[in-house]
Amino acid sequence: MDQQLIEQVLAMLQIESTDYRLIGGYCSNVFEVGAGRKLIVKILDNAVALETSTLAEMEWLACLCSQGIHVPRPVRILGQDYIKRINNGFYFIVYNKIDGLPVNPASKEMWNARLFERWGELLGQIHAASQAYTANHVFPKWNESKMLLQLEQAELHPHLAGKWLRYVDELNQMKVSTDRFGLIHGDLHHGNLLINDNVLSVIDFGDCEYHWYAYDVAIVMYHTAQTVGKSEREQFIQAFCNYFMKGYVRGNPGTDVVQDLNYFIQYRHLYSFTYHMMYADKSQLSRQQAEYLQAMEASLLKDEPYLNLILS
Repeated sequence: MDQQLIEQVLAMLQIESTDYRLIGGYCSNVFEVGAGRKLIVKILDNAVALETSTLAEMEWLACLCSQGIHVPRPVRILGQDYIKRINNGFYFIVYNKIDGLPVNPASKEMWNARLFERWGELLGQIHAASQAYTANHVFPKWNESKMLLQLEQAELHPHLAGKWLRYVDELNQMKVSTDRFGLIHGDLHHGNLLINDNVLSVIDFGDCEYHWYAYDVAIVMYHTAQTVGKSEREQFIQAFCNYFMKGYVRGNPGTDVVQDLNYFIQYRHLYSFTYHMMYADKSQLSRQQAEYLQAMEASLLKDEPYLNLILS
């Protein structure tokens, strides 16, 4: 990230030019700033992240905060707008910092039934809020995602390309109703959770889109299954699912996601493989990563179920 851009942002926020710390972001564009570093600043390129899309995300977060759901609270910059333009197509946004630790699957104190149930309840609350929410700015629909729009450019085995055609056809025919379809988080793996004194918070809403709620739950199942070895995966994820769904139903009692869950887990498996094939720098993959992608492809070509949850 250009140092001059950072200094301009700090000046606009009336913060000392040295009072910041880089904390991450795909383009090293996310910072803690200010006295005590209680604010999070994200600098964005409008050519990559449209202002209207970011504004839609900020307004959605504000809605969730107003309902007591633990997500980053967007800040109106200098008491005015959620978005502040810098120059040359760049702009920035500000959140209040959420105090908390990343969820660690290796920690038995964190990674337990209580967490799984609360995780489900949080996602259920988000889906329940979605059903009553009317966005002022447009979010993409499932078939408007960057990857699906560029799917013809993917160098996929013909069998997998055929799978995509079938999925798109099936999803175009799938029932759309307010209790099944709406605004989803789109990436709620454990890395997007923070915990502080048993309070669980959800971060990173950059993949929000209109999709089936069952897909959002399937994303959780798919990526959580990867936290354990293959030999123990089925037993672990079945127990995880039971706890998670207990919480989900409490947070969103009016939605039945169970009937489509295994379907969307398979969909996520193909989606994840395709995403890596399209956007990963193959020259930078480790041997282990390359072998993992090969195993994913082999599994998909054999039509093997990634998981086989027993649902009721």
